[in-house]
Amino acid sequence: MAYKYCTEDGNWENVTNLFGSTDYSSCYTPELTEMLEKLGSDYDTKRKLNIAINTGVIEVVGCLVSIISLIISLCIFIRHKGLLEQRFKIHMNLFVALSLQMFIKLILNIDKLDLFKTKKYHSNVTCLVDCNNQIRLVKDDDNWFFGIMYTPIICEGSQVVLEWSKTASFMWMYNEGVYLYRIIKSRVLRINSINFRMYLFGWGLPALMTSVWLLVTMVYYKKSSSVCWWGYSLLPFFWILEGPRMIIIVVNFIILIIVLRELLKKIKSKLSPSNELDIIRKVSKAAIALVPLLGITNFILVILPEPHSKSPELFAFWSYSAHILHSFQGLMVSILYCFMNKEIKKSFDKRMMLQKSRRNFEMEMT
Repeated sequence: MAYKYCTEDGNWENVTNLFGSTDYSSCYTPELTEMLEKLGSDYDTKRKLNIAINTGVIEVVGCLVSIISLIISLCIFIRHKGLLEQRFKIHMNLFVALSLQMFIKLILNIDKLDLFKTKKYHSNVTCLVDCNNQIRLVKDDDNWFFGIMYTPIICEGSQVVLEWSKTASFMWMYNEGVYLYRIIKSRVLRINSINFRMYLFGWGLPALMTSVWLLVTMVYYKKSSSVCWWGYSLLPFFWILEGPRMIIIVVNFIILIIVLRELLKKIKSKLSPSNELDIIRKVSKAAIALVPLLGITNFILVILPEPHSKSPELFAFWSYSAHILHSFQGLMVSILYCFMNKEIKKSFDKRMMLQKSRRNFEMEMT
């Protein structure tokens, strides 16, 4: 129910227009009421809402750019068959996981921005007003808004796929680290078969973890009127997913330190053949840049719980830094693992040379 009050002289209380001032606060869900309390004053709330809309637009652009760059990278890997060794297969699986994650985030962010800007309500929502009685918000069903966020099952399903793909991205980053470690410790510099355990760890384990989290979350929200599992990432059992992700970041940092130490040892000893050092440098170069970058990005998302309850300045810093870094992850991965890769450039050059030779041969034959 929404309320407005009629004073003894027959006028509406807190009149701002001919229809009076209406209090819709009792129509809010408990989660929305709690969030509004944490946002602070009306001025702070408006500032934070504008920041959220601006970062939402940036995130849409970032996700779109990331998806395009990841798809281009995947096409390059598939097109050039000489690149289909284990290292590039691991890259491809990481790109697929990131593409899925970015696609879901893109759709959800467009949906949220559309809701913020248009505020689309169902036409069957009406408001009955009586000066001497309560105002009642009348609706024919429970879905007041259009969009994914207010569509049961589809919204929750989108969140599940998002979390699964996000966890898979972390696991494939771990596989990248394991491959680096194996290259450093082994004399075999090119391992051409990606084993089943990597696929199981990269896709199967995230599916199992997400299933456990899904069951616990469904039980928790079963009796709740919350829209689309509102605030699920702030619940303690979200650490079923977040805990292993943080562990993977730490493990990858440790692997990176080991790789750098071993690489320096090999360079100083000068006992390793130059081609071996070249391959190790080549394999580890992208990871040396990427692991800290992705680690910092994901730590930013975790270190500040409930950022909306902080000051507008701190909320702005968190929003812009976290969402820019996170949404452009796909672009950064594509640049480091594909667009700046010398092997891919060589493969392109060879392909161009072959095509040029073929054209010259055809011209000579004619």
